[in-house]
Amino acid sequence: MEFRQFIETSEHVMKDVRQTLKKIPKKHSALIKGWKYKFQDGNGLKGDVEHIGYMDRAKKNITVASPWNYGRQYAFLHEIGHVVWENLVTDELKKEWTKIVKNTKEPKQNQSLEELFCMAYANTYAKNKIVIHDHEEWDKFIKKLP
Repeated sequence: MEFRQFIETSEHVMKDVRQTLKKIPKKHSALIKGWKYKFQDGNGLKGDVEHIGYMDRAKKNITVASPWNYGRQYAFLHEIGHVVWENLVTDELKKEWTKIVKNTKEPKQNQSLEELFCMAYANTYAKNKIVIHDHEEWDKFIKKLP
């Protein structure tokens, strides 16, 4: 890739990041203020092809691949969901989330409560929804978070 193309691509990606951050509550985007974002090509992360995104608390960065089955925006929002889960979802809210997930009729993936939360978070704010994570109760829960 030529340097000019790299710069134009980077500017385009950062514009998309800024637009995505405008879609989520300000309190949520404030949690990742000052973080770095890395975007990779390919269906999985370099060195970890089993995953499409990674959030590093210590280094304050989010890395996202461009998988064929999820859009980058979706994967980016999913990683933000982890930060929201850790910082804003209280024990009481986690109990409420547990009940909501248990009462959700199929289809849903067999994942941890946090992973399902992050999928719901991404689905709530992403332009392109993923049907298996599109549940009205999940959307309502995400939208009522502080």
